[in-house]
Amino acid sequence: MLQRSIGLVIALLLGLALAASPGQAGNHSLDILNPTTSYNREVGQLLRWVLGFAAVVFVVVTGAMVYVTLKFRRTGRETREPVQFHGNDRLEVLWTIIPTLIVFIIFGLTAQSMFKLDRLPAGAMTVEVKGWRYWWDYNYPEQGVRNSSELVVPVGKPLVLKVTGGDVIHSYRITSLVGTQDAIPGITNRIIVTPEKVGDYYGQCVELCGASHANMRFRVKVVPQEEFDRFITGAKAYKAAPPADPNLARGETLFKANCAGCHHIAGVSPQNLRYPDLTFFGNRTTVGSGMWPNTPQYLEPWIKNSPGMKPGSQMPAFPQLSDADVKALGTYLLSHKVAGVDFNFPEDQRY
Repeated sequence: MLQRSIGLVIALLLGLALAASPGQAGNHSLDILNPTTSYNREVGQLLRWVLGFAAVVFVVVTGAMVYVTLKFRRTGRETREPVQFHGNDRLEVLWTIIPTLIVFIIFGLTAQSMFKLDRLPAGAMTVEVKGWRYWWDYNYPEQGVRNSSELVVPVGKPLVLKVTGGDVIHSYRITSLVGTQDAIPGITNRIIVTPEKVGDYYGQCVELCGASHANMRFRVKVVPQEEFDRFITGAKAYKAAPPADPNLARGETLFKANCAGCHHIAGVSPQNLRYPDLTFFGNRTTVGSGMWPNTPQYLEPWIKNSPGMKPGSQMPAFPQLSDADVKALGTYLLSHKVAGVDFNFPEDQRY
């Protein structure tokens, strides 16, 4: 019995240590207690209360178990049955009242945090977030801009993220920035958060949604207000110009023949809300919806055979395209971007 109690103590301490330590996803630190927003600070404070009460209960219960085990253990020198006693009514009442009070205190603290976090801040910017297999789409209704796979927002600006699903149930989570919200078709939920620190934040779907659920990733780019304004201004005015370079012209021809039926590029192909918008593809830092760096090394195999790289991808393979075709198409896609904007962050600004 004593060995089991010690083993339980060690296991629980290890579990608490693992729960409190940040995880890693590539070069991103996944820390639910990262104090970069008031949301995380509020949740962190609530978690400390809960862990504090849990620690007290753990110490008292485990201490009582160890005490009883040691005091009443068999020694081998017993000559008769130990003295029997009924118990302690006052102690039994006490250990019923105390846990009840703890539950009520945690309930009150939780309700207080929920009301505080659900309060709509003044001057908030709205972004509509929609989950699809296996990517995320972002619409800025106030700015008239749409982007896919990467959410770009200004630092210090209150945000209201209106989250929904386009096909099946997904769940939207930016681990180091804010909590989780389900993305359910036909229902709009919301996340309220104010990013307080410039950086690149890792996000992922956390609701099992199909073969590439684990690959349904995204990035949130928190940038200075002036950089965000520059991006939005350029995005609103963007319209692809006819390519003068022969290689880009070839890429445009290939895009119109193979991609324009699904993907939108302003000035080239019409809007299709069921598929990623590629108008600002050159500004993205990842390809495959957060999977790999947006470089020709990963982009070209993705164009050639996306289902082979990401199981369940809705984009078909294009075995008929030659390597030269794929290279021209990749170069053409990377050429579409808002000039003067760079969303790549150093490693110490990736969360």
